[in-house]
Amino acid sequence: MTIPTLPVSVLVVEDNMDTADSIARFLRVAAGFEVKVAYDGAAGVKTALAERPTVVVCDISLPRLNGLQVAGQLSDLKPRPLLVAVTAYDGAYTEELAYAAGFDHYIVKPADPFALESIINDYMRQVQSPGLDAAPPPPAA
Repeated sequence: MTIPTLPVSVLVVEDNMDTADSIARFLRVAAGFEVKVAYDGAAGVKTALAERPTVVVCDISLPRLNGLQVAGQLSDLKPRPLLVAVTAYDGAYTEELAYAAGFDHYIVKPADPFALESIINDYMRQVQSPGLDAAPPPPAA
């Protein structure tokens, strides 16, 4: 049985334009995802509410709304996007704050683009076949 592949849309929220554009280019060209970019937290929330991405890759230190505020607002969306923090903050305290705000993953910069791709692909496999790890149903009598 073939599982249909859903299109993957990624929103990159990052105020450093070079970093944002590099991540977006990799995810678009190498991974084949549909990618949009927002350069501040408020624009990221606005874009996410309008476009409902599958995944949001978000910096924590952002102008207008910080990444923790962005995650807090987006974690209530239905369907909820996968939230990945990509940040220069390396420490257990900030990581705990990120998870408490609603992030699903925490990556310290410089982010390995292949690690991002892997996180997204793993998530998509879970979404597309949620019961795959469960035992198969008993045969019909």
